[in-house]
Amino acid sequence: MELEEIARKYALKNAVEHGGECNPGAVIGKIFAEEDFENKGEVTEAAQEVCQEVNSRSLEEQESELESFEFEEEEEEEHDPIPDLTNADEYEEIVVRFAPNPNGPPHIGHARGMTINGELRDKYDGKLILRYDDTDPVTKRPLKEAYDMYAEDYEWLGYEPDEVRYSSKNFDTYIEYAEKLIEMGKAYVCKCSQEEGHEYREKGEACPHRDQSEEKNMELWQGMRNGDIDEGEATLKIKTDMQHKNPAIRDFVAFRIIDDAEHPITGDKYRVWPLLDFQGAIEDHVMGTTHIVRGKELRASTKRQKFIYDYLGWDYPHIQYWGNVKISGFEAPVSTSTLTEMMENGELDGWDDPRAPTLRALRKRGFQPEALQNFYIEMGVSEKDIEASTETLESHNRKIVDDGAERRFFVENPVELEISGIPEDIEPHMARHPDQDWGTRSFDLERDDGTVTVLVEENDLEDGFLRLKGLCNIEIQGETAEYREGDHTEALDRDASIVHWVPASAEKARVFMPDGREIEGRIEPSEYENDTVYQFERFGFVRCEEEGEFYFAHE
Repeated sequence: MELEEIARKYALKNAVEHGGECNPGAVIGKIFAEEDFENKGEVTEAAQEVCQEVNSRSLEEQESELESFEFEEEEEEEHDPIPDLTNADEYEEIVVRFAPNPNGPPHIGHARGMTINGELRDKYDGKLILRYDDTDPVTKRPLKEAYDMYAEDYEWLGYEPDEVRYSSKNFDTYIEYAEKLIEMGKAYVCKCSQEEGHEYREKGEACPHRDQSEEKNMELWQGMRNGDIDEGEATLKIKTDMQHKNPAIRDFVAFRIIDDAEHPITGDKYRVWPLLDFQGAIEDHVMGTTHIVRGKELRASTKRQKFIYDYLGWDYPHIQYWGNVKISGFEAPVSTSTLTEMMENGELDGWDDPRAPTLRALRKRGFQPEALQNFYIEMGVSEKDIEASTETLESHNRKIVDDGAERRFFVENPVELEISGIPEDIEPHMARHPDQDWGTRSFDLERDDGTVTVLVEENDLEDGFLRLKGLCNIEIQGETAEYREGDHTEALDRDASIVHWVPASAEKARVFMPDGREIEGRIEPSEYENDTVYQFERFGFVRCEEEGEFYFAHE
């Protein structure tokens, strides 16, 4: 097979799989997989030229030509990307947890932990706990409505937690263990400034307070709790190893004083607040967590927490790490703190704004939970850093929604076109779905003295021969056209454009795009169900929010 023919074969396949637009990079990879061409530049040039030509054709034309090529069935490699847990057979029940800070709703980044831990629960028929690590009322102040958002979005994603815990409701437990560690001589109240404490850690030297008696530490601790010591004047620290090669592991802060904290669960009941490493360590023991899968940047946290476990005679959960994932392609950043700022500044219109990478926004746009599951399951769990894009997520979603999405016409930038000579017996008939046996869709044509007025996109209004999909062939001259006999095969033979259209009486509709744009146009007369995904032909997949309002998912 010649280079150009191979390129065309895979360009058509890629285009049809992606709504009419092929990616030259993907095509080049397929070419080299089939034939061992020596001249890479020649392959690249051929692929780019063929892709440009294929992209200029309608999806219907691409689908028709693709049928002339044969493809070998690809055998999917069997693999289990969900990790086998260490010593799983030692436990009567596997307990995993997803522990977010509810300072905003879950976004695409959180979905990895939600999915992997949900899959592990299902794989081992174990227990999944959703735990809110909500004990930072300052830098990551919890958002009251985010608690319910996490629970709702987790269930939507397909993994209903077996238990929901609020760390902020367990302060008495943290205080109990803090006092036990003080009595054991493993924790002490430090009155060094933050700068002084940092200097001691860097030098590997004990601060003046490290060797205070247990009685003195308990006295100071009570002062921290009852208000005798002011905010910023003291912290409770856990003793570790001041000679540890990593200064971050050396004596770390377990509690700090925060006055006038505004917390949606505890209000101002408590004055001493646990930091995450201490709180999380106690929680995992109390919950009976057997296995933790989390980011490799938390290795230092693991080492700090193990000191607490060793002091108290506990067995630390088994740990597995994953690398960082950077996901590009969203208009707004994948960062809860930045999204919160954008919300406060009025740059986002709610947490489900289509520009946001939140699960709520993806759901509103028509993404299916299985797409996010498959996205992360395919990614697997390894310590390798990964760069991913929304294109991969879109590809997963496209495979899911394509079979169930009825087709419709949406015309943006509509212009009127008067057509004369259409016979009375010709009415529009378009397939509800090209591959499903769902019949056809139709609507009445309004005729006025033998003339039919339709709306087409401005870019499609060119003089010459073309076909109105599902209706007839026409010859255009200016803003008028005449009927021409023949079916769609004649249009294909003449290499003519096949365009979508709507009647002049079509209702207005808006499509909200993920880049913040609102595209206005006219929509095919039909019934549209809310919370249903449709494919607007030559446009993309959209989800109907309400009458006349749609949210764009992807092409």
